[in-house]
Amino acid sequence: MKKSIINEIWDFLEINLDNYIVNHVFQDDKNLNEVLKNIQNKFNLKNFPYKIVCLDISHTSWKNPSGGMSAMLWWILKKKEYRQFKIPKELWWDDYESLKYCLNKYFSTNTVDLVILDGGKWQLNIVNDLPNDIVEKIDFIGLWKWSARKRWWKIAWKNEIFYTFEKEIPLDYNSFEDKLFVKLRDEAHRFSNRYRKIQDKKDLHSKI
Repeated sequence: MKKSIINEIWDFLEINLDNYIVNHVFQDDKNLNEVLKNIQNKFNLKNFPYKIVCLDISHTSWKNPSGGMSAMLWWILKKKEYRQFKIPKELWWDDYESLKYCLNKYFSTNTVDLVILDGGKWQLNIVNDLPNDIVEKIDFIGLWKWSARKRWWKIAWKNEIFYTFEKEIPLDYNSFEDKLFVKLRDEAHRFSNRYRKIQDKKDLHSKI
C-alpha cells in the first residue's frame, strides 16, 4: 500500500477519534457553553466561538504558495468546511498580500465567529487591512509555533503563543481547549501543504 494512502487513513482515523472524544466531553449544551464562555473570556472575544477557522500559507522557496483553511464547528472538525486557495502568481513573493487575498476571498462567501492565523503579531496585523464590516463582526487571533521554525529557534523555554491585539498568551499544553486549537492549526498546515504539492505536481507534469 502506498505511503500516501496509509497517511490518509491515519488522518481519517485521528480526526474521527478526536471528534468522538469531543462529542463525549460535550454531552450537553451546558458543557459546551461553559467551554465557549471560558474561551471568550480568555481571548476577550466579541463572539461565542461556535465556528472557528484557521488559515495557513504553504510554499517552498515561494513557489506555488497555497492557502489552506481548516474549520471547526461546535468544536468538531468539519472537513466539508475546509477551503483551499490558489494564490495568484503576482502575489507569490508577498506573504502578507497572500494572506490578505485568502481572507478576502473566503469572506466574500462565508462568515465565522473566530479566525486563527498561523503566525504571530505580523500576521495578525493583516486584520487592519481588511474591510471594516469584517473586522467589526469577526474575532482574530494568531498562534505562533516556535518549534516549526528554524532549528536554532528550538529553545526549550520558547512555548507556542497565542496573540491578540491586547496581549500574548502562552499556550497551555494541559488545556483541552488549547489542544483543540493546535489540532485545528495543524490541520490547516496539513491541508495547505497538500494543495501546494498538488500544484507542484501539475507544474512538473506540464514540463514533461
